[in-house]
Amino acid sequence: MSEPRRPNLVIAGVGKAGTTSLFWYLSQHPDICASGVKEPRYFRPPGDGDLPPLEGYLRHFAHCGPQRYVLEASPQYFKGGARTIDAIRRTLPDPRLMLMFRNPVDRLWSEYRFKKSRMTLPADISFDGFVAECERVRDGGLPLSSETSPYWTLAGGTYADHVTPWLDAFGDALRVGFFEHMAADPPGFVAGVCRWLGVDDVVAGAFNYSVENRSMSYRSRALQRLALAVNEEGRLRNRRRLKVPLRGLYRALNKGVDQERMSPQARLRLESLFAPSNALLAEALQRRGYADLPGWLP
Repeated sequence: MSEPRRPNLVIAGVGKAGTTSLFWYLSQHPDICASGVKEPRYFRPPGDGDLPPLEGYLRHFAHCGPQRYVLEASPQYFKGGARTIDAIRRTLPDPRLMLMFRNPVDRLWSEYRFKKSRMTLPADISFDGFVAECERVRDGGLPLSSETSPYWTLAGGTYADHVTPWLDAFGDALRVGFFEHMAADPPGFVAGVCRWLGVDDVVAGAFNYSVENRSMSYRSRALQRLALAVNEEGRLRNRRRLKVPLRGLYRALNKGVDQERMSPQARLRLESLFAPSNALLAEALQRRGYADLPGWLP
């Protein structure tokens, strides 16, 4: 019995920058076979241990046939550094890599709303309180734990701390995209990715471009907890024809009215915080020929 195919197309980062939507869009291409689970996270083992057995990872691709690309998306890889990059290069056959970036201020706001909807933050915490706690965890060098993990997201927006090793390691086999460009024109963005991959870009015009992984405020905490439990069990993970209408029905039943907005003062402070990293990221990308940068990059 032959070994399942190994992925040769990886969306490696970053979280809350459209990676779930891009994974879903590309999975509709006839020349791309997507993993059964969107985030296998194989190349981010806990601690400093060895990678888990390869057989478990490859089971996510056992259904793939002769498609040109086998796709997975684990945005946690981006912060894995040289160890993750080396493991990918050793394990996967000439992979193509995608990195997605987003205005780090908007990304932090999205993370906050996502964590609130997933009930991993106190129900009464405000965005300003969340940012303050993120800064306390970062500045105090607090270790990762169940208590501190919801507040580790601030450092995830300083993309310049992590991007250069990826650019150096993969060169033209790596493509950087931006959430803002994809949100403005999903078919055009995906068609560009298809051309980079060397597959038919015309078919991208017929894809379903629904937004995935959208955060939602809720009315009933008990009903939200039940929905999260069902989602965690994975019963609907690979049954989109059933999941999509049920998700729409659930949102109609339990969607709340979210009155909170990011204050102008908070936005200005965060823009100042991320400005040095954004400048370094823009410089690194421009050196490699990226010209069409979004407005948050100088």
